[in-house]
Amino acid sequence: MTTNITSTNSTSNSTLYNWFGGAPADVQAQAGIQLRGFLLNIAVNLGLFAAAILAFFLLKSSAIGRRIYQPKTYLVQDRLRVDAVPADPIRWLRRIFTIRDDELMLKCGLDGYFFIRFLRAILVIFLPLMVILVTVLLPINYNQGKGNTFHTTSDGKRVRWNVVGLDTLSWQNVDTDKTNRFWAHLVCAILVVFWAVYRIYREKVNFIDVRQRFLTSPEHRLKASARTILVTNIPSEYRSKEALEALYDVFVDNDDRSRLTVWVNRDYKALRDMVARRRSLRHALEKEELRILRLINKKPRKSNVASPVNPASEKPRDSLSVYDDEKGVYLEQARQSIAHAFEQDCCEEKQLWQEYLKPSAASQITLVQGKDEEWRPTSLFRFWVSGEKRKVPKVAWLRAEVARLTVRIDALLPRLDDEELFEKQNSAFIQFDRQMAAHMACSLVSHNKAGRMSPRFLEVAPHEVIWANMGVTSRGRVIRTCIALVLFTGILLLWSIPTTILTSLSQLASLRDSVSWLFWLQNWPSWIIGLISGPLVSILLALLIQLVVPALARKLAVLVGAPTRSKRELITQDFYFTFLFIELVLLTAVSSSVVKIVPLIIDNPVSIPTLLATNVPTSANYFFNYLIVQSLGFSGSVLFQYLRILSPGFIFSVVSPLMLIFVSVTFSLFWVAYRHNYYYVQRNKVDTHGLLFNNAMSQLFAGIYVMEIALIGLFLLVRDSQENVACESQAIIMIVLLILTAAAHYVMERHLQPLYEFLPVTVEDAAVDAERRAFITCDDIEMPPERPEHDRGSGSNDLAGSDMSPAKTLDGSSANPEHWKSMSTTAHNARNALSRLKKETAARITDVQVHLPDLPNASRRREVADQLSAAIAGYPDELTDLTHDERVAQLKAAFQDPVTRESAPVIWIPQDRAGVSEDAIRQAKKYGQYLQYSNAGAFLTATNKCEVTQLAPDTRPDWLLDWVL
Repeated sequence: MTTNITSTNSTSNSTLYNWFGGAPADVQAQAGIQLRGFLLNIAVNLGLFAAAILAFFLLKSSAIGRRIYQPKTYLVQDRLRVDAVPADPIRWLRRIFTIRDDELMLKCGLDGYFFIRFLRAILVIFLPLMVILVTVLLPINYNQGKGNTFHTTSDGKRVRWNVVGLDTLSWQNVDTDKTNRFWAHLVCAILVVFWAVYRIYREKVNFIDVRQRFLTSPEHRLKASARTILVTNIPSEYRSKEALEALYDVFVDNDDRSRLTVWVNRDYKALRDMVARRRSLRHALEKEELRILRLINKKPRKSNVASPVNPASEKPRDSLSVYDDEKGVYLEQARQSIAHAFEQDCCEEKQLWQEYLKPSAASQITLVQGKDEEWRPTSLFRFWVSGEKRKVPKVAWLRAEVARLTVRIDALLPRLDDEELFEKQNSAFIQFDRQMAAHMACSLVSHNKAGRMSPRFLEVAPHEVIWANMGVTSRGRVIRTCIALVLFTGILLLWSIPTTILTSLSQLASLRDSVSWLFWLQNWPSWIIGLISGPLVSILLALLIQLVVPALARKLAVLVGAPTRSKRELITQDFYFTFLFIELVLLTAVSSSVVKIVPLIIDNPVSIPTLLATNVPTSANYFFNYLIVQSLGFSGSVLFQYLRILSPGFIFSVVSPLMLIFVSVTFSLFWVAYRHNYYYVQRNKVDTHGLLFNNAMSQLFAGIYVMEIALIGLFLLVRDSQENVACESQAIIMIVLLILTAAAHYVMERHLQPLYEFLPVTVEDAAVDAERRAFITCDDIEMPPERPEHDRGSGSNDLAGSDMSPAKTLDGSSANPEHWKSMSTTAHNARNALSRLKKETAARITDVQVHLPDLPNASRRREVADQLSAAIAGYPDELTDLTHDERVAQLKAAFQDPVTRESAPVIWIPQDRAGVSEDAIRQAKKYGQYLQYSNAGAFLTATNKCEVTQLAPDTRPDWLLDWVL
């Protein structure tokens, strides 16, 4: 495993050598230690792999295992559910191998399908290369190699080649008398490059074909996102509905603007901040209420469970009643009412929980009165604030704060169109009547000045929009990008320190003998050294890279100004790939070999080329251990978690052909694990429709380029027995191959780039015919009524162009046509539609919201899961599940900032045997309509576990429809 060149007559007394130094280690001892570490790594990870697989088969059908290993069999809507995992391992494997591609697309989405396709593409590339290169290069590298033999150099020195262990199968074992063997390495390198580039091209062509067929399918064309584009950097003169309609009506038939729907975005940051704070306080309140319930539930008592209270069954409050008085008198009365309720809550001594717990059991919070006479919690970050202080129950303060924020938020909802409060931003969503019109509008230049009204984005789903980034300007995006790059550079530098240390520890067996200040490790048993340098280092490095960095990269993508979550994932992929390539490949390859090279260079500076050629390829040995951890350790536990992967296979395929075996095994296990994971467990919340796959295939070129550059350097470093450069011809050919690869890459991207995102016009007719055959007939089309030009409103979200009758609102009340002009009305009607839909949904799932009898744990958990599954099935997951008015309201509010129709939260606590949750609901009623509690569908068991048989009472009834918009 180690390779050293030691001279019999070279000595050095330099300070630097002494710092590193000492006598070279015994060759056979080091080889044995490294080999034991390698075998120990395999044994440890085989054990982890076996344990994970055993846990999977033992737990997958249990109540807990169903949620971990196969939640898509019952915890998703009906159209996405799959059959249960077969109990027999053989049947399970057969099922994994026989899942059809179209079924994967339907159940996993296009990104899930293409992730599996990526793993398959890697196997198609590496398996043939493994067979050929291992068969050809391993005998060439091993037979009559350097090994542990002595050699006399041109200056008469006696040198021993310490090529031992797995290194005897690699590049560095080729003897200096047989440098003509490197022609075989050159031929294999050419084969690797040509085969990889060809397969990348074929996969990209297939990606384009599959993506176009998916985007033009009748089911996808009906989605609102298929016909909508996001336009950014809009100049001020075009930030109105009329201006944008006049600009883009050229893409609809007869310039009919009624076929366009425009949403000009507004800056709702103030409203969004209040909603976010209310959501945070709501979670804190639920957590504190649950803590008290669990403390009481630990004490034995008789069951006193009352009937659940569900605010959904009560008369819904009218959020606009707060604003009936234009002078704000009613609003002030609401604030005073909340303040009075808060004081009552603080002094209340007849709460049921006090019969079981001491008053000190309830958390207290210290408030300080500011100059505005408002009471706020003290904070270490506001130490300068002085004033009267008081301690109050935390629950009472949280209840009052949630109620106060509800009043403040409701006060802003009718003023959503107020320019003084919410100014227009420089972005807008434009929805066309046809999918092709959206692609044409996005692909053509919209403005005569550079940078204006661009970039534009296609396939923007409403639930993927990052609303906080809708107002980012071009200048702001440049500044944000610079800041993100600086932070990313800092992350690289910060992570390089532990990465270098860990990869240096992979050579611990060499370091303890060659570095004088590590002499104390020489008494350690060899198996401990092997354990540290093998599996421990590989596992720690994998965790260091995979746990924190993806989240940081995602934060940087948002900082850059990504307007959608799909775009955020693409930027995150670029950041993370760059990080892995630098830290895991380049830095690791250098640092794992530099600790051995530096002492040898100090000892014999004139042998630098030979030292580099012999020792740099040994960094492949570290990746053997790393890939073992990835393939055995993580593929078995991938059923618990997910990770991103990057293969160093290209770089070391020719230098160390054994790498191809580990890469092939790794990706084979990944392929099986992820097929199960995507089919039975995971569903991506964000779908880039395969663009992540396309980026990943392009990123494979980085490995090819590094392999070519490394081989150029290694060929130039090869010396014959006379210390002359022996492979300059091979190096020149590799330089030509590098140029040809770059040219092929450029031509490929230039040729295919337009088809990655945009649909060609040639597919439109076939798509229309398929859509007509699937669901559309002349009788099915409900044409919207024509309306005169003067009836069109001027608001940013005009409802008059819809097919909803302006004579009736969703709640049945009459309305003037002018009533449909404002965004406020759009949000109001969307809330009314959601309220109506919520009642209908609650009626469908009421029969499963019953308290369960005490059953054995396994049976009880399964029954609870079945009830939750039935509750989820009661929510609409297709637009066709809605009435006509509900569907129109849903589509009209689709690309409106969801914060404008945020409903008041319901504090959800579980029912308990002491009846404390019912008492908490009664206590909360003193806050009136501004604070709602419910304990429906949640139960606290005798073991203090919270069981849930339905979704939260304030769950949006249209939450599943986000996937079909």
